[in-house]
Amino acid sequence: MNALSQQSVSRHPLGAEIRLYVIYRLTAAVLVAMMLVFPESSLSWGMAINSPAGFTGMGYVLVSALLWALSYTQIRVQWQLLMGAAIDLAFAAIVLELLPEAIAVIGVLLLFTTASTALLISTSFGALVATLAGAVLIAVYTGHETDQGNMGPYLIPLMLAYFTIALLAGRIGHRIALATWATSVQRQEIAELSALTEQILERLPAGVLVIDPEGDIQSSNEVAAQLLQLPPVGDRRSLAVASPELQRMLQMWEKDPTAERAPVSVGPESRQIEPQFFKLHADSDDVLVFLEDTSLATKRAESITLATLGRFSASLAHEIRNPLSAIKYSAQLLQESDNLDVMDRRMLDIIQQQIQRMNGIIDSVLGLARRERAHPEDFDLGQMLRDFVTEYAAGFPLDNDTLELQVPKGVIRAHADPKHVHQILMVLVSNARYYGRMPDQPAQMILRLRDEGMHLLIDVLDRGPGIQEHAQKGLFRPFFTTSSHGTGLGLYIARELARANEGDLQYLRRANGSCFRLSLPHAPASS
Repeated sequence: MNALSQQSVSRHPLGAEIRLYVIYRLTAAVLVAMMLVFPESSLSWGMAINSPAGFTGMGYVLVSALLWALSYTQIRVQWQLLMGAAIDLAFAAIVLELLPEAIAVIGVLLLFTTASTALLISTSFGALVATLAGAVLIAVYTGHETDQGNMGPYLIPLMLAYFTIALLAGRIGHRIALATWATSVQRQEIAELSALTEQILERLPAGVLVIDPEGDIQSSNEVAAQLLQLPPVGDRRSLAVASPELQRMLQMWEKDPTAERAPVSVGPESRQIEPQFFKLHADSDDVLVFLEDTSLATKRAESITLATLGRFSASLAHEIRNPLSAIKYSAQLLQESDNLDVMDRRMLDIIQQQIQRMNGIIDSVLGLARRERAHPEDFDLGQMLRDFVTEYAAGFPLDNDTLELQVPKGVIRAHADPKHVHQILMVLVSNARYYGRMPDQPAQMILRLRDEGMHLLIDVLDRGPGIQEHAQKGLFRPFFTTSSHGTGLGLYIARELARANEGDLQYLRRANGSCFRLSLPHAPASS
């Protein structure tokens, strides 16, 4: 049995054709009824409207109208066609019994009934209807011996036509069912492949764009939308608006696909993106663009490097702390001597302070490598800065350099790890002193504290040459340094410590120097 016949007409692939066939039956019923009751002519039989043949014709019209109405319901196509075939056979039997000379017209109607049943249900049902139609003709033929001369020429050709039509229509219906099933399977596979492709594109670490010849972005995955800060899909999205630099590189690629392409900066975070351009397919003018975020690879490399650094720091800390312990112990023994003057004891105090500071730095580096959390507490940030300046000047004599402190009056309480803040300030002030000076000029440093409402800001300013624009992007990367004597870890560790305390560290370019800005959270208001 044809699986399509289990569907309703509205869901059937040939639903429109089935309704057209139902309308044909209704039209044929009206024409046959008119031929039965119209005055007798070469095209009609002139039966009375209130005669049995007239009633049969009008009844067939009403039932055909009912079958047309049923085609808009959820009744299966199989049952509608079987009901229609049964009604057609019954009508044919009654009309031929009452009017044998109508065999030509009725025989043609039964041909369509046989064809539709075989085509839309199965060859077996079509053969059954053909057999029943032949039985009707034989019964009428044998029951009207006086009219056998009129019916004889039609009988055998019609019966042969019924079975031929049933066989041909059944095979066509079978092929239609197979083609429809194959189309359905292919449609489902295409939908699954489309969904799979969409899932893959959304989970790719690279951004994907499709650009039409006008330069508009036709589609994009989530990564590309985030990188380029694209508007919603319903709006017009122009590549020239989203990234003029990327649009320029696309135009260069269209002129010379073999030309080398440098990474471009996109988005508010100035991520380094390496674009790759491809034709969507050979006959298409659309361009497929892959956006690979090289910063991700850099971060992975940094993670591997930092993991190695962590293991190295653990062993190095042991090697450093052993001599530090010996130095500390020796300093303590020297302090017990009675032969030291005031300057000697001051030098010993500085040694002890720096030993403690070195131990603190080692602890912070190890804690960063192990990703240990900060231990924030509430403290007076202004007083801490005053102590820091005093301690720095004692431990690292300024000579001709100057370190100016600008702190508002009153208590300004921060919520952070004081050790981390001290270490950050040590890095920033040391950098400002050694790198933030003009040639052959003393360093002029300012340590300024401001309360900006949302955060507390500590600015470390200098009057040096500033940092070149090409070097600003790598300031906070591990092992990035512009000095032959630097390690490239100071600023990186400083910013990581700031972020561990829910703050941040930024570089601001000034007209006459540099500014490193440390932001820290306020201490919670006391209840």
